[in-house]
Amino acid sequence: MEKQIFIVNKISNKKILYALLIHYFAYVVMQTLALFAETKRGPSLPDRLHEWVTPRREFDWVNNQVWFILLIVSIFYLCLFRKKSAILYLLIGSLVSIFRGIFIFLTSLGPPFALYSQIPQEIIQLKFEGITLSLLFKHWLPLSILWDNDSGVFFLTQDLFFSGHTASTFLLLICLKKKDLLYYIFLFYHINTVVFLILTHEHYTIDILGAYFVVYSCFMYFRNNRIFNYFIKF
Repeated sequence: MEKQIFIVNKISNKKILYALLIHYFAYVVMQTLALFAETKRGPSLPDRLHEWVTPRREFDWVNNQVWFILLIVSIFYLCLFRKKSAILYLLIGSLVSIFRGIFIFLTSLGPPFALYSQIPQEIIQLKFEGITLSLLFKHWLPLSILWDNDSGVFFLTQDLFFSGHTASTFLLLICLKKKDLLYYIFLFYHINTVVFLILTHEHYTIDILGAYFVVYSCFMYFRNNRIFNYFIKF
């Protein structure tokens, strides 16, 4: 117990800031790779679960504004009141983001069929030479999603495998202990996120399931290699 308290007390605000910067850098890399993936159209795939669940695209705002706001609030709450969990989330999340960007870029999957009618023309017609610095900044700092659900920022159509919504909310869970009340709040957040992903056909089922394996593998890698402790001692 004393060792645990000692480690937590050593987590300074400066280290939290470093972890935030690393996390944001990984996000920028992921968004950049995902944007370049849009320049090569992939085929849409059949999905058993989508055949059984009628798409409700009118709830897509939950996947965008609600999920995004709650995620930002959750991260900053951890940074203020659960510093150890915050460091874990930010560092593991950075690795997860890099993997996600690479997976998306290497194999282009077309969007689920229910999304086609809502895809912005600027995304459908996007070519490599059409990726400007202005467009990149729009995706690196996606604040416009808060007031414009059709802005295209979160409407990248091929950032599919694996689901970032599932990965980010599941990672919140495993960075906390079950005896923490916040764990159950995050569990509710995670379950609702997955339910609305399925309801809106935002992701293929394999995108959602694949996220659990990648996130848990990254979590175990961090734990077994003591990367967290190295960062704390730095």
